[in-house]
Amino acid sequence: MRILVTGGTGYIGSHTVLSLLETGHEVVVLDNLVNSSEESLRRVGELAGKTAAFHKVDLVDEAAVEAVFDQHSIDAVIHFAGLKAVGESVQEP
Repeated sequence: MRILVTGGTGYIGSHTVLSLLETGHEVVVLDNLVNSSEESLRRVGELAGKTAAFHKVDLVDEAAVEAVFDQHSIDAVIHFAGLKAVGESVQEP
């Protein structure tokens, strides 16, 4: 199964990506890296022995999100993208 994980470079997202890769899924990560780093996916790749496809995309960019769906045949989506602090989420919904 090919699973898209939004916010996949964050703490919860990267741990989910690792679990998905370890159980044999293909993973596509979509993240804008506002408060995270690609380094987490590099570490996940080392632990899992395989990597996830990564796209630096902001979810508000509809055309970019559609391009990811056009490039990959996505079977499921797990959505973790969002600002992690309530104040940030209120200021930048």
